[in-house]
Amino acid sequence: MVDLAPHNPYGLRIATPLIAAAGSLGYGLEVARRLDLTSPGATHGLGAIITRTTTIHPRRADQSPTLIETPSGLLYTGVEQNPGIALVRKRYAPAWAEWRIPVILSVAAATSSELSMLLADLDMIEGVGGIELPLAQLGALTPATATPLITAARQATPLPIIVKLPAHAPDMVALAHATATAGADALSLIDAIPAVAATSTTGMARGLLCGPAIRPIALHAVAAVAAAVNIPVIGGGGVWEPADLQALLAVGATAVALGSALLCDLRTAARLAASVL
Repeated sequence: MVDLAPHNPYGLRIATPLIAAAGSLGYGLEVARRLDLTSPGATHGLGAIITRTTTIHPRRADQSPTLIETPSGLLYTGVEQNPGIALVRKRYAPAWAEWRIPVILSVAAATSSELSMLLADLDMIEGVGGIELPLAQLGALTPATATPLITAARQATPLPIIVKLPAHAPDMVALAHATATAGADALSLIDAIPAVAATSTTGMARGLLCGPAIRPIALHAVAAVAAAVNIPVIGGGGVWEPADLQALLAVGATAVALGSALLCDLRTAARLAASVL
């Protein structure tokens, strides 16, 4: 058993050190039956699920996001859509409350006040075990921009807060220190990396790169941050094999997030869990 929020009165205990990264399983309902999330003895290998990032109002786009396969990973393009927090509370939270696995809700907002409103609306909702704040989607890449957001979130909710650090932050360690000081219970890194891929149909496609290509960058960042803070660190970025998992744990990660690997094969967590349990 791993506790991702040992300094929070609520705690955030997970049975395995493997977490489904935000967006990899949507809101979870699409795979709940296949992974048997209501069973206490399920063999899916996951310790927690982080949901698709949700905003206070529905977010829609003209086109659905697209995954472009590159030689070294997947390029995610387009705007991630979500139905808004009110519908998430109504449609998804009751199902999460029945699952035998913690659900961490990823949220984003345009301002500190909007973030406070969103989080206050979630307080004490059964089925939500914690909150993830992806700084890249919040537009906060520096301590000066991130600190007010984390402070507002901490004041708005007692739930465990995981802050996801962007790979392209100017100073990752300084950002980690600032967010930990502002009230984060755990840190997650790294987020996908802004990138461009050439396509035969649309020319140059801009998006976020995930997969094996970012694995060495993630390992370097996790090692630096884990040595600099005294809160749990969730490492992630291109984890596909047991050796990738073990490398992140060896440099100080408390848990490991899976993203593109789960998109390709839902059995990945079960396969990797066998190497650490």
